[in-house]
Amino acid sequence: ELALATRLLDWRRWRQPSLVRRLVLALLLAFALVWAVLVARDFADFKNDGTQLKAVHGAAKALVEVLGTLAPAEAALVAKATDTQYNRLRKQGNVPPGLGDLLFQLDSLPDGASAYTSPGLGAQRAQVNPVSPRRLALPGGAEYWAASHESPRWRVTLLAPTLEEPRALAWLASQLVEPLVIAFPLVLLPLWLAVRRGLWPLRALVAQVSRRAPDDFSPLAMPVPYAELQPLAVALDSLLARSRHGIALERAIVQDAAHELRTPLAVITAQAHALAAATHDGQRQAARAALEHAVQRASHLVHQVLTLANLEGRSGAAQQAVDLVDVSRRILVAASPRADARGMDVALDSPDRLPAVVDLVAFHSVLENLLNNALAHGRGEGRDPGRVLVQLSASPQGGVLLRVADDGPGISAEEQPHLFDRFHRGRGAQAPGAGLGLAIVRQAVARLGGSVVVGPGLDGRGVAFTVTLAATPAAGSGFS
Repeated sequence: ELALATRLLDWRRWRQPSLVRRLVLALLLAFALVWAVLVARDFADFKNDGTQLKAVHGAAKALVEVLGTLAPAEAALVAKATDTQYNRLRKQGNVPPGLGDLLFQLDSLPDGASAYTSPGLGAQRAQVNPVSPRRLALPGGAEYWAASHESPRWRVTLLAPTLEEPRALAWLASQLVEPLVIAFPLVLLPLWLAVRRGLWPLRALVAQVSRRAPDDFSPLAMPVPYAELQPLAVALDSLLARSRHGIALERAIVQDAAHELRTPLAVITAQAHALAAATHDGQRQAARAALEHAVQRASHLVHQVLTLANLEGRSGAAQQAVDLVDVSRRILVAASPRADARGMDVALDSPDRLPAVVDLVAFHSVLENLLNNALAHGRGEGRDPGRVLVQLSASPQGGVLLRVADDGPGISAEEQPHLFDRFHRGRGAQAPGAGLGLAIVRQAVARLGGSVVVGPGLDGRGVAFTVTLAATPAAGSGFS
């Protein structure tokens, strides 16, 4: 009991959003709107004089038909009994408190002699045109809806007291409260049961997810009967599938990186021993050079693995407005020492400016790795210098076209399907590397929402990578 009282008094629990509480509040609002509409409708009927006068005229007509050809004394008794009975029923029935009695006036025809007058009228006589019922103000100031009906023998005049609009509105509103209060729990109970029953699959889903081990990303495989909850189950299964794929990629990267790092680490260990055991300068310099080369290779491999993991793990691209021509020039300038060392010419073919909104990190990865691949495997160190051409332009369909082509030995047709696999190096590859550059390009292009196509290079030789990027045009870009 103490625990239950503590939960009920916990204000933070009541402030927490709840579907059941939302349902109750929505139902209360619906009932309030229904109540307001019904009160407005009844009040409009009340203000309609024609409706009120029609009812009064109908009652007068009914009494005339009852009197028929009775003698004056008998007719007076019937009128008096009707007067008494009508007003007694009104007081026992559903009428506003303090509302006056109905007043009857019975005159015989054709002489117009009074046969019966309600005590409330006293000596007053109401003059009403039988053809035109109307509102009538008696000398005392009270207002009535008055109607008269005649037969060859009798004329009945009936006066029903009017009610002030504020009192009428309050009374009409109060009359609708009780039925709505009775109806509310009767409507709420089946709705609450339906919602509670409908949320059972969701609670079962929560329980199943809570019982899972931290490393369990298998599909839920749980049938959800309600169409509204099925998208949630599908989304969770999709999230689990993406998590399985991401974990599988991470494990593959770690395993491949560990495998690839064994060679440079073994070389580092061996050269460190050789450096320690060297007895003269020649041995020491050779060991030091081999050690530096192995460290550089290991560092490059780690950098590429981190780049690939970062591209595969990023959930959203950081977009920024840049001039792609300026960015490309800087990347080519940074690569020029390596091109000079291999005796290769690198050129950029582009417009003067190409402003766009892109993920700059991903664009850097694409161009740097394609350029490094061309410099590593292109034709160099000969009398006729090899060439690398970087072409950048706006696509007619929107976006950006990037093409990096060389005139090297090219890639055989059987090797092309595996170009973008991680740690894949072509047969007979002489240049150092880990085989991650093109895998990084593929992932970065996917991050940019583009595509990459492999084709022939310059002058029918070598290889060319054509990348289509879905870049957003920036102000003054000139995109079509």
